[in-house]
Amino acid sequence: MSSRPTRTLVSLTGPAGNLGDALIRRGGLEWALDTSDELVAYVGDAPDVWLRQLGVPTGTRVLRSKRSVARWLWLLATAPRHPVLVFEAGEVPLDRGNVLREVVFLAETLIVRLKRGVVVRPTRGIRAPTNPALWLHARAARLSQIALWRDAASAALAGGGRVVPDIGFGAGVRPGLPACERDELIVSLRGARALPDDAWFAAVRDAAASAGLRIRTVVQVREDETRARELADALGGVFEPWGDTDPVVQEDALRARYDRARLVVSDRMHVLVLAALSGAVPAELVPHPTGKITAAFESIGLRGLSLDAADGDAEAMREFLVGQLGRADEVRGRVAQAADELASVEAEVRATIRAARA
Repeated sequence: MSSRPTRTLVSLTGPAGNLGDALIRRGGLEWALDTSDELVAYVGDAPDVWLRQLGVPTGTRVLRSKRSVARWLWLLATAPRHPVLVFEAGEVPLDRGNVLREVVFLAETLIVRLKRGVVVRPTRGIRAPTNPALWLHARAARLSQIALWRDAASAALAGGGRVVPDIGFGAGVRPGLPACERDELIVSLRGARALPDDAWFAAVRDAAASAGLRIRTVVQVREDETRARELADALGGVFEPWGDTDPVVQEDALRARYDRARLVVSDRMHVLVLAALSGAVPAELVPHPTGKITAAFESIGLRGLSLDAADGDAEAMREFLVGQLGRADEVRGRVAQAADELASVEAEVRATIRAARA
């Protein structure tokens, strides 16, 4: 007599115009693949291209829009014994507007545990913590067999837990070009920030010139495209638009660009993660950095990658950027270790699921 079918549910919401979000959602999906007979994915309002970006396999039951949340809960409640629930990796806002959402997530966790299933929370970071949302989130995390944090501060807010590399570091280490052939300094900044000041531009231009690097601006998040054009104009660099390029093609093109970069300057964490995976040295240089990038890279042993540009000291900024250029071997070593650790975590996730069903 055959055993009853099993079910895994994975949350995969996110905007198709943000390649960093696609990167970490894909990581969570990879942990969920082949863990059950049936795979259910909730993608919110994402378009069809989002499914291609993530590599959602044919045969997955895909739920869309908030109208399908009731269906999602029903599939959880009616799942055979030992279901698997995989939450999204990434940043978790816990401000006062998210209390109801956290109540629902706690209920989902309880349902799965009562069915003797497994709850997996891939690497996350907490933003804007307020109670009772934080309290609810911490309770749900403690009830989950696998609850991971990408920085020590988030783990502390949740009352403890494991700190592991951001799941984006598992996206594949690339050899890229040899150091002697890398000829670009790449810049990608958030469009929502004010333009940097003249001292910042002078520092970036001088650092590139001193190393013999061409400046290129790229777009990893669609809303940053206008900013990338402005930066290229001010830096005398090459602007590479996203335009109408398919997101899957755009991600491949960007990773190829990072393969030939010596230094990548950004205030977007997953720009710097992908850059580091390609062997480029990541650097955050903006006024009043949030600390998110610093914390995520410190968790893999890379410190000193961020500098606050608020004081407008062009020489200090130039020295910072030039100093980063000598860290390529250190970056490669730490990133390789992070990738190995994430592979071990994925193996642990799969072993936990097998043990629950034994």
